[in-house]
Amino acid sequence: MKKIIIALMASALPFMMQAQSEGLFARKTMKAAKADMSAYAKPGAIPSVDGAVAFVSTIAVPGKTKEQIYQNVAQWASLRYEPNSVRGVYTDPDFFKNIEYSLVKSADKQNGIIKCVGAEELIFSIKTLAKNYTQVFYMLDLTIGDGKVDFNMHTLSFNVDQGEGNFVRMAAEDWITDKECINKKGELRKIPGKFRIKTIDLVDELKKEILEAASK
Repeated sequence: MKKIIIALMASALPFMMQAQSEGLFARKTMKAAKADMSAYAKPGAIPSVDGAVAFVSTIAVPGKTKEQIYQNVAQWASLRYEPNSVRGVYTDPDFFKNIEYSLVKSADKQNGIIKCVGAEELIFSIKTLAKNYTQVFYMLDLTIGDGKVDFNMHTLSFNVDQGEGNFVRMAAEDWITDKECINKKGELRKIPGKFRIKTIDLVDELKKEILEAASK
């Protein structure tokens, strides 16, 4: 009997791993990378430009020339946005998976401009037999100069699970802004709030990776 049960569990594993809503084996609580949840609920944590969600900043890379930074960041981008690439095991905290639409759209060495299309999984919670995740889509424009990388992440959207296998593509403007995410008490609403948390974490992680690559 034990052998039969083990065999059934093994055969069901691939399907359970793909579950996009929290099930029997999924964690019931949402854990963010940052300990202070107030940072995510802070008004303006999701910035906008002309009414559209956009994360715009400059990453300082002291002592590096435009040519040096471009070479290193271009190499990083080619790996980071490789279609259908996977890093690690899905149960690992640093698990990462691109989907087929991910790519480096253009790379202009002379002008120091790299344009990437992000299409990847964002994992909300994970356990041995289930993971709760969404897919995020965005554009990332990097403009490189002496000692710096101008960062512009924009045109964000998400596949939002409506239940029973139905998904709706939601623009960031309609899903993770202060208006959509923060209640009257100044707290994050449960469902859009977890998208907001993972988006902020993603932006921070991308900036960290770019700085590390550019500084080599």
